Amino acid sequence: MRILKSFVFVCLVSAPFVTTAADRTVVGSGAMEQDSWSGAIGGMPVEVVNRFGDVRLLRGGADDQLDVAAVIQQLAIDGSKLALDVTTTDDAVTVTVTRYDYQGHPVSEAPRGDRARADLAVTVPDGASMTVETIAGRVISQGVHGSLDLRTDRGAVQISEHSGSVDASSSSGAIEVSLGPGATDAGQTLTTATGPISVSTPDNNDLEVTMSTSGSFITDYSITVKHHDGEQPNKTATAVIGAGGTAVTMTSGTGDLALHRARAGSPR
Repeated sequence: MRILKSFVFVCLVSAPFVTTAADRTVVGSGAMEQDSWSGAIGGMPVEVVNRFGDVRLLRGGADDQLDVAAVIQQLAIDGSKLALDVTTTDDAVTVTVTRYDYQGHPVSEAPRGDRARADLAVTVPDGASMTVETIAGRVISQGVHGSLDLRTDRGAVQISEHSGSVDASSSSGAIEVSLGPGATDAGQTLTTATGPISVSTPDNNDLEVTMSTSGSFITDYSITVKHHDGEQPNKTATAVIGAGGTAVTMTSGTGDLALHRARAGSPR
């Protein structure tokens, strides 16, 4: 196992500094720090856990290289610091933002009035299997080719130009998915408790869409609705786009569900 940790205390009056390791760079000045990590993942699954901000996923390419960039705002008033940790084992890569106290020990409790924040940008190689977890931070994925498992409590999820399976969930945050023409032949499962879900797709995608909620349906396509009185969700709608085939499942307790028609080749 290899654990790489950025844990840097910065004097507010010092000049900017740079410390380097074999595959990472840390830059800091005052309360703001930047950290990065790069490495080949050997086809292993990747888990990203960030309880302190957003996670953005971008397409990297076919070279098996995972790149992680972090912008960290060290605003805790108790002397604790956030740090980017990357752990590699024989079968997984884990990227975590961790809080450490002034002695360098990991702590789970945030100080009262804490405003410390860390936002991550992860460049993902084609074919990678990604799992992402946040609390209130957004999860944004653009152009990734691979499987996604995205979990957030209150944050929003935005996915565009994706190729591969998606399993995304948020308790109260919104989920928005934009499917390009022929973007994927893998299933898409989108779930919230109260947050709205929106999917846009052009006519030339072959999809079978199932929507279940006690909220409202908003659609540019013809749907068939079946009611489930006394149940939660209390109704289900289905739609066939193109020749049908790939399953898109949208489920919410009370959130509104939208299925929009996008023009093929239109900007998103």
